Amino acid sequence: MCLIIHKPQGIEIPEDLLKAALALNRDGWGLMGLDTEGSVVLERHADSRLAPILDSLERHRDAELVLHLRQRTKGTESIENAHPFKLAERLYLMHNGTLPISQHIAGRSDTWHFVQDVLRPLHNNYVGLMADPAFLRVLELGIKPENKLALLDGRIGRIAILNRQHGAEFEGLWLSNTRWIDRRLLPLTHTPQPQMRTYSPDELHFV
Repeated sequence: MCLIIHKPQGIEIPEDLLKAALALNRDGWGLMGLDTEGSVVLERHADSRLAPILDSLERHRDAELVLHLRQRTKGTESIENAHPFKLAERLYLMHNGTLPISQHIAGRSDTWHFVQDVLRPLHNNYVGLMADPAFLRVLELGIKPENKLALLDGRIGRIAILNRQHGAEFEGLWLSNTRWIDRRLLPLTHTPQPQMRTYSPDELHFV
């Protein structure tokens, strides 16, 4: 399923939140955003370790950022399936959820196919469409509440969150969901979805 965290300028992502999220989302991570000069910040990684994420967040502590922590549901654990995905020059997307889309390239995720087969052709045929509020509203309705998208448009210096109202606010951050934050490591109150948890080997019993 994954987790997206939107960090406005001047807000830090707590380390305990990252640890609790990484416990359930270990299949790659990525970062996109805008620094204080308006330049695009972009990273994609196939492995998920806390230290590199903390290092990147520290380097860009004054930037507005979106962090994606991947939990593989469709597609392999690889850099090709790591978020963000490039739609066009200075235009990038992150996704949380599962999309009912035909997948014709083995090993590639539903998000990869959505970008490759739907959004990139739309953008190429109708340049500027991804900056049109009316189209983004139609897209938001089309993907339904269980899917969230973050769009970074470096051309106009804007980050748009689709289905934002179906996520959660936490200490000045926006979380795409609360399900994939380990409740053993960071229990949250008033969550829109019940939190999952990890289990140690001695807690697993097979019959």
